[in-house]
Amino acid sequence: MSLVQRSALRFVGEANRHSNPGGLVSSIAAGDEDAFARFHAATSGLLFGLLLRILGDTATADEVLVGVYAEVRQYAAGYDKNGESLLTWLLTITHRRALERLCSSSEDEQFLVSVGLAITPAKGQPHRVVIRKSAHRRLVAATLSSLSPLERKMIELAYFSRMTPHAIAVSLGRSAENVRAGLQGGILGLYQLFRNPNSVIEA
Repeated sequence: MSLVQRSALRFVGEANRHSNPGGLVSSIAAGDEDAFARFHAATSGLLFGLLLRILGDTATADEVLVGVYAEVRQYAAGYDKNGESLLTWLLTITHRRALERLCSSSEDEQFLVSVGLAITPAKGQPHRVVIRKSAHRRLVAATLSSLSPLERKMIELAYFSRMTPHAIAVSLGRSAENVRAGLQGGILGLYQLFRNPNSVIEA
C-alpha cells in the first residue's frame, strides 16, 4: 500500500470517528445539545431533500423537518442501533411525518386511505388521519431492500458521515466512478419512496 493510500485511509478513519451520527444518538438521549447540533448538521441535508421531493414546497419541507428532529430528540433513548439502522429509523420518521402533512389535503388523505397507508378516525373522534404503522413500515422496508447493501452504505457515508466520493472509494476499495453510480442509484431508489403520493404506491 502506498503512502498516499495509507494517508487516505487514516483520513477516512478520522472522519468516521468524528462524524458518525449513529454514535451521537445516545448523547442526544442524555440531553447533549452539541451532539444534537452535530447530528442535525450531518443528517438534515438528505432528509430535507427527500421532504422537498414529496411536499414540493421549501417552507413546508422545512417545517416538517423541524418536527422530524423534535421526534428524534424525544425518542433517541429508544433507538436501538443494533436492531435498526440509522437510515431506516430516520427515513421511517421522516416519511411518516410527510404523509401526515399531506393528509391536510382531503384528496391526498383519501388516496392514502385507499392504498392502506392511513385510516380515518372512528365516528365521534377528532378528525385526524392516522398513518398505519404496519403498512408504512412495510413500504419503507421494501424501498430500502430494493437498494443494494453497497448503495445503502454509500448513502450513509455520503449523507450522514459527510464523506466525499473519493474518501468513500478509498474506504470501500471501489473506484470513484463506481461510488458516484452507486450514490445516484441509491438516491433514485429513495426518491421512489418520497415521490408524489398521487402516483402508484404499493404498500
